[in-house]
Order: sequence, then C-alpha cells, then structure tokens
Amino acid sequence: MPSIAERWRLFKKPSIINVTVSGDASTQVLNLTAKELYQTQDNLQAVVNFLSNSIAQLPLKVYVRNGENERQRDRDSDVAKLLWRPNADQTEFEFIRATMIEYFVIGSCIWWKLPDAESESGYQLRIVPSEWIQYSKTDAYAPDTIRICTKNGGTAVDVPKSEFIQFKTYSVGNPGGYLSPISGLRNTLTEQVEAGRFRRQLWKSSGRLNAQIIRPKDVAPWDDETRKKFATAFREAWGSNGSKAGSIPIMEDGMEIKPFSTSFKESEWAQSVVFSREAVAAAYGINPSLIWHSNSQTYASAKDNARALYADCLGTVIQMLQQRINAFLIPMLGADPNTYVEFDLTEKLKGSFEERASILQTSVGAPWLTRNEARSDMNLPPVEGGDEIITPLNVMSYGVANPGNDYTYEGIDNQAKKLTPVNAPKCSCKSCDDTNIKIKGKSNESDNERVTEVLQKFFERQMRSVLPKVKAKGNDYWNAERWDKELSEDLYPILQEIADEHGIEASEVLDSYYATAKTENYIKKTSEVRAKNINRQTFKRIAAELENEEPDIEKVFETRTNTADTVGRSVATAIVSFAVAEAAHQAISNGSPRVVGKIVEKEWVTGDNARPSHRMMNGERVPIDADFSNGQHFPGEDTGDPDESCGCNCSTSVIISSK
Repeated sequence: MPSIAERWRLFKKPSIINVTVSGDASTQVLNLTAKELYQTQDNLQAVVNFLSNSIAQLPLKVYVRNGENERQRDRDSDVAKLLWRPNADQTEFEFIRATMIEYFVIGSCIWWKLPDAESESGYQLRIVPSEWIQYSKTDAYAPDTIRICTKNGGTAVDVPKSEFIQFKTYSVGNPGGYLSPISGLRNTLTEQVEAGRFRRQLWKSSGRLNAQIIRPKDVAPWDDETRKKFATAFREAWGSNGSKAGSIPIMEDGMEIKPFSTSFKESEWAQSVVFSREAVAAAYGINPSLIWHSNSQTYASAKDNARALYADCLGTVIQMLQQRINAFLIPMLGADPNTYVEFDLTEKLKGSFEERASILQTSVGAPWLTRNEARSDMNLPPVEGGDEIITPLNVMSYGVANPGNDYTYEGIDNQAKKLTPVNAPKCSCKSCDDTNIKIKGKSNESDNERVTEVLQKFFERQMRSVLPKVKAKGNDYWNAERWDKELSEDLYPILQEIADEHGIEASEVLDSYYATAKTENYIKKTSEVRAKNINRQTFKRIAAELENEEPDIEKVFETRTNTADTVGRSVATAIVSFAVAEAAHQAISNGSPRVVGKIVEKEWVTGDNARPSHRMMNGERVPIDADFSNGQHFPGEDTGDPDESCGCNCSTSVIISSK
C-alpha cells in the first residue's frame, strides 16, 4: 500500500484521466453553481469576503492548560508551528481566509493533513476544494474516506478520515451531508440574475430606452419587408453601437416615439440592490450596515455593530472552528491532551484605548503600566529605572481611590473625596443602616427655563451687535473675547444658583452640609467653557452662511434662539449632575454616617430621544469618582468628544448602598 507521501506525489502527477466532478445542484441558480454565484454576484461576494476577512484577521493561538485556572501560551509545539505556517504557499491569514470562503460558499471545507519534512512542524495542511472530491464513503453521520482528484487530471487518491478534518454546516435530514448558505438565497439570487440580464438587454436595445414607435392609423400600411428594413436601419443608426447612438431621432410620416416604463421589480435597480443586500446579509446573520453605509447609521451605532459582529454574528462559527480543531486536528498531531487552540477576540471586543485605560485604572485603583511598558507601545527604547510602577502619593492601596480622576478644583482636598476604607468605623443607629439611598441628579423645568432665558437674551443682544457690522461688510464683525466673557458672566450666577439648590437638597438627604464656596471655581470654569463652545458654534454658522450668495444672518440667530431650550436643558442637567455628585463627595469628606463604610456610586440615566451609545449606557454604575464608559464624569460634561455631550439630556443618580 503506498505511503501518504507517495499518494501525494501520485496526486500531483499529471495524468490523462478525465474526471467529472458533480455539481452542487441544491444551490444552483439558473445553471450557476455556488462558486459561479460567488464569482458573479457582487453582494454575495462582499458579504462572504467581509466575514472571511473578519475571522482570518483574528490570531489563532495555542495554549497548554495547567490546572483549572492557569494556562500557558504555546509557540513551540508542532500544533503551534503548523497553524502559524500551514504550508509552504500560505500564511495563517491566507489559509483561514480561504477556509472560510469555501465554508461560507459551499457549506463545507476539508483540511488534508500531509507529512512535510521541510516544514518546522513536520506537516502541512491543504484545503481540498469541493470540486476535487469525486465521492466520499460516508456512514449516516460523517465521511469515512474521500476520493479526490484535480480537475485538470491526475491520479485519484483515497484519503482516510484519520488524515482530514471537515468543517461543515448541518443539512436537515442528512446529518452526513452539508448545505450551502446560498441555498436559502435561491429566489433572491434568481431575481438578481434575471434583473441583471434584463438591464443588459435594455441597454443593448435600440434607442437604449423603454419606448415604442407609433405610426398614424390613416397612413398606408407597411408590408413585412418595409417594416423589417425600417427596424434594421433604426437599430444600425440608433442602437448601442450605432453612428447616431444617444442622439434624438427625427421621425417622418407622423410617426411618434412614446416612452413607457415597467413597474416590476427588475427595472427598479436601486430598490432591488437594497433588497438583495439585506437578503444576503440576513442569510449570513450579519447587519448590512457593517458593509454598506445606510442613512440611519451613526458613528456610535457603527461602533456597536462592529463589536456585535464578533460577539453575536461570528461567535458561533468561531466556536465551531475551535472545537473541531481541538477535537480532531490536535489528536491527529499527537499533541499534549491539555493543548487547545483559541481565537483571540480580545482586540475586537474591547473598547478604545481611552475606555480600556479608564476601566483598568478604576478596577485596580492604581497605575497599571510601567514607563518602559508605555514606551514599548510607542516603539521607544527603555530607560533606566523605568521598570517600576510609579504610584502617586494620593493613591491609597487600601481604599478605592481612582488615580485617573482629574475631576478636581481649588478648595477641595482630593484625598478627602475618596471613599472610606472598608474597616472604617460605622454608625450603628437605625437611620444610618438604610440599605439604599438614591438621589436623582436631573434638572427640573425651572432650571431649564432659567438657563434658556439667559441664552435667548444673549443671542438677541449678540444679533443686535453683529448684524449691522455684517451688513456693512466689515471683517471685524466678531469679537470672540467679548462674547465669551459676556456669556460666561451671564451663565455663572444662574449655574451657581441651580447647583446650590440641588447640592443643598442632596446634602440634607445625606445628613451632611453643603459648602457652596467650594464649588465656585469649578462652576466659573464650567461657565467659561460653555460660553466658548456656544459662541464657537454661532460663529461657525455665521461664517457658513456668509458663503452663500444672499446670506441671511438673522436666520442664524433665529435658529440659535429657537434651539436655546435644547442647549439650556443640556447645560442645566450637567450642572445638576455635578451638584448631586459633589454633595456625595462633601458628605464623605464630612464623615456623614449615611455614607461612611458604604458603597457610593453614580448611575447613568438615559434621557428622552437619546443617542444610541447613551441608550446602551442606561443603568450603568461606576464609583462616584470614576468616569463612565464613554469617558464622561457625568452626562453633558463639556469636555472630550462633542458627539458624547452636545444636546445630551441624560442625567445621573447617586446611589449609596451597604457593603
């Protein structure tokens, strides 16, 4: 009996034997096989390529399990070397990508394990295309032997199941077979193929439009020969390759060209494209907006869809690949029984660097990178003394301090704001033994109206000053320093008043007192930042309007005045959220028995008509000193990404609970 190596040589040896490979009749559409559909249908190809590339870019890592909770990365075993370099022609990415294309198109993919003395692992893996498989000896559940042969001729080779591994879909009623995902798209793809043929015929037709030529009924009728000559001459002149193609024909003898349109789906190209994209994406369980842009898509929803791709859409396929490699390929190679493979999804499922850094700092309560580790990430050489983690003096190893908290202002001891250690003394009275205290940090109508009134009056005053200068066509119509100063001075007393009201109210609930003087510097700074951002938006709109031939500056200020309520509500909600959180901070500093030894957190409360990223954050809780997952300390905070703060009407609640 020939060895595996001899069979491989026989397989590659040219031969005059002609092999007929059976087609995948169950997925044929208008005599096109699954492979031909993938090659010709752009929507199908786009989905399959996207999914295949998304899986192939994930690192396939090999581990050795040591006990229940420990594992070690394996880079030196035959398994690791084989998966890193499957064969002499392909990298890991190319091999996995080809595997997934075969799987998503055909519904099955076979890896053939062959000996290779020149490779580091001693083996190589080859993908066996479905067209090379002449037949397989199969029991009720799985193939026992497959016979393969290339289409251009070669000696057929029988491969036992100990030398190959198959990845396949499930076929209902036929557990030993498989079913292409394309089979569920037969009606959709049939329609698309026919629609494509129709449009090609339409553009090749004479006149290149849907029209008919009408002769008056009172003229002498044509005989067949005359009618044929006219039709031939018209096509030769105005057909797709005619000398007068695209020009307007001049008709004689009272003849008219009357266009007509069809209402069936094949002629509605744009709608049919959207329908086909959605149908193909649905067949593969993927959101079409991941591949094709939609009008309803936002940056936040795009980020959410990208994370859902690996968590929901591809999770099942990835799990199938891992399990079959672990169950069949690894034993074939004689590897350690504790060896297993796993796709590394960490890079795809975790958030941005800012989000991860904030979460890690909050979790560990101290810096988590050395200077040399940070320099290594930036491709910089290490420095002497850079291998030790530097811990700031204001970070306690026994408390829950957040070293990333830069939410400080003059007059408040940042260390005093930290939560009390677990072993701190507690008050034993019944009133302080409440299991939960919840204080809502949401502005009321009075708060919103007061801020809105300030903004509306400011916009009216600003318009009276700016409009004459713009009409005079002067270049000095805008004085940023003046407007920032005036609006800041208008906002500050109102914001301080609102913060004091809600801060005092929250402090009473916490059996503490509220020092309004400690918040003045912060609210002044907030007023300055708010004023600068509001004026910047107004200036941008005026500048954009001046680009028009007939600019309407009054309309700009009218719009700003009409939307002042939205801006006012966002500003008021942000300052109330600050005040409630500040009341909790001061209660901790004051040693209030209602917070000593308790868990003090804040919770994100989504407002009306919130952006998708904020809807997902509803109910999210973090320590009182920590940032939320979007990097904000509270809703509407006018720092960082404008997409997360502009027009936000979300709020927070401070929650105190027992250990």
